[in-house]
Formats: sequence, C-alpha cells, structure tokens
Amino acid sequence: MKSQSAGTPRAMRSLNEALILDKIITGGPQSRADLSRQIGLSKPTVSSAIAHLIGRGLVRETGRGDNTQGRKATLLEFNTKCFYVIGVDLGATRIRIALADMGGQICHYKQLAVPKDSMADMEFEALLVQGIAELLEESGVAWENIKAGAVGIPGIVDPASGEVSQLVTPLKGLENTLSRTSLARLFPVPVMTENDVNLAALAEHSSSGETGSSSLLYFSIGEGTGGGIILGGQIFRGLGGGAGELADMKLGGERLEDVLSASGLLRLASRMAGEQGVDQHHLPAEFSGSPETLFEAVRSGDSWAQSVIEAYCARLAEALTTICAVLAPETIILGGGLGGNGDVLLHRLESGISGLNRKPRLLVSRHREKDVVLGAIQIAAQAAFRHIREA
Repeated sequence: MKSQSAGTPRAMRSLNEALILDKIITGGPQSRADLSRQIGLSKPTVSSAIAHLIGRGLVRETGRGDNTQGRKATLLEFNTKCFYVIGVDLGATRIRIALADMGGQICHYKQLAVPKDSMADMEFEALLVQGIAELLEESGVAWENIKAGAVGIPGIVDPASGEVSQLVTPLKGLENTLSRTSLARLFPVPVMTENDVNLAALAEHSSSGETGSSSLLYFSIGEGTGGGIILGGQIFRGLGGGAGELADMKLGGERLEDVLSASGLLRLASRMAGEQGVDQHHLPAEFSGSPETLFEAVRSGDSWAQSVIEAYCARLAEALTTICAVLAPETIILGGGLGGNGDVLLHRLESGISGLNRKPRLLVSRHREKDVVLGAIQIAAQAAFRHIREA
C-alpha cells in the first residue's frame, strides 16, 4: 500500500477495497451481501468500497444472482479489461509478443523474425520496441492501459540481479541488453524477466489444474535443450538461476544437448544410415535431412526412420530416468520443436522408463509455441495485480 497512517479512514478504505477485490477475483461473481458475509464488513461499508472499485474500472456489475426468494441480487465481477499486460518470448529464430487482459486471455499476438546474423545492442532494442509498438497500435491499446510486462529469455537469468548469461545463438552478445535493468529502461511499465523454459513450465503447471504441492519438469527439446522445474507450485531457480540447465548433463560421455537436440538427432540418423549400409539416395522419400521430415517418415511407416527414432528415444529415456532419480517429478512435459511430436515419442518413452519405481506422467505441451509467452503473461499479470492493490 502507499504510505498511509495505520487506522486512518483512507488506509482502512484501501484495506477494505483490497479485501473485496481479492474475494471477487478468487471467488468469481458475487453480490454485495455475499461479500459482506464473507469478509465481515457492514453492507454500507461494502457498498461504498464497491462504488469506488467500480469508479476505478476494476469491478463491474453483471447479471443477477439465483436466490430463490425476493429480489435477485446484482452480481459483481472483476473487470478483466481494466488493464492489460504484455508477454514476450525471445526465441533463437523469432520473437513472440502477446497482449493479454488481466484474466490472462490473449487479445493480440504477433511474431517477429530474428535475423540469423548476430545483432548489435541498439538494433535488437529497436526491433523489440518497434514490435511492441506495432502490437499496441494494431490492438488499439495505449501504454497508459498497460500495467506490466514480462520477457522470457533463452539463457540463465539471475533471479536476484536480473543479469543474463549463456544466451543461445544468435542472441549471444546481448547479455547486457537483455538484463532486467536494461529492458526496464525501454518501456514505461514494470518489466519482469525470467528464463524461457521456466515460463513454459509455469504455464503448463497453471493450466493443468494440479495442486500447489505438485512437481513438474518441462523438458524442451529442439535446436537446444533445457528444463523448467516446478516444485510446490513455484518455479525452482536454483543457485543464480541455473536450475534446469540440462544441456551440460552427460549422456554416454557426451553433452546431453549434443545428443538430444535437433542436430544430435540428425547426426544419429546419418550415423545409423552408414552403419546399416543405407545409401543416402535410398533413404525414405519423406526424409530430406530435417527432423520434421524424419518424424513424417516414421508416421508413414518407414522402418529405417522408425529404427532411428527408437534409438533416439532410448537415449531420451535414459536421460529422463537419470533426471527422475534426482527430482522424482510427478509430471514431465515435453516441449520444443522435437518434444512436440508426442504421437511418435510418448509411447516409446513410456516403455523406456518402465523400470522406474516412481513413474511420472508423460505429456506433451498443451500450448506448443505459445507456452513461453503464456508464462510471461502470467507473471506480468501477477505483478500488475500487486500494483493495483498498492494504488
């Protein structure tokens, strides 16, 4: 709350409004009488606070209740369009930007291509600022209606300082530009930063309906590899934000990322073709040297492609077994360009980890390419709610 003397009428009014707003947000549409009973405030006090919340645009009247006797009470609900937040996913090849209301619903979404060549600090800043400006212009929302923003970064984000390290290519060299302090200078609203896979894990956990005490590992497999860990309903960041950096794990004496990434899968396919004496000209017609076409060859029933994926899944299952021995997560979510192929991977992995005493659920990301941006929206909305309560 703003600095106010405890017990003053203004402080009490602010406290009452915060209590009522929380009840409406968490409990859904309610009448003034319902709120009075739940919070223990008099009806006149509740009505006065509600009038002020309506005046601020935070609460609105909606319909009538279902009470069976007498006049039906007017219901009150949180106005999710009172303010908006921005979520950003900085990827290796594209930037995804979303404008969402306070209920977390995406109102406008766009993607920007990231140049393959490394960019200078000012060039990247201009790309990001212009992209968000275009998003707001297209959606007709002004900055004064934005309460907060959050950015998912493909690298380690120190939770204390906001400093960034170990960025993916082609973003290497932009560590200072993507620090929390630098990004905050670009925009007129509070800005949060977080590792991108952590945000994906948060989005998956929030949409799963699991309890706050549940544990989840989000394993992103694509051009690179990374993990996001949810413990007790919260992101587990570890020392300096380094938790979940699975790329440097060892698998058969090699870095996990070198084995399980897209390039690792293609190297495996090439090696197996040589070992099995498969001439490059006699590879399946669907396979054109990309992971996507390899998965399509598996779906079409090609035996060579299936043998490659079986070998790949054996390696992936070995990695998951090792991770489960340490974390024992209740759920593992596969994401990323490779991990999204659940129809090919999941049943093979289920068989590969069958020996675990405590076997987790294996799922594929529900949100696919929007998982990071949805996680960013979630932490931006949380920050926005804090600012609203303190206003």
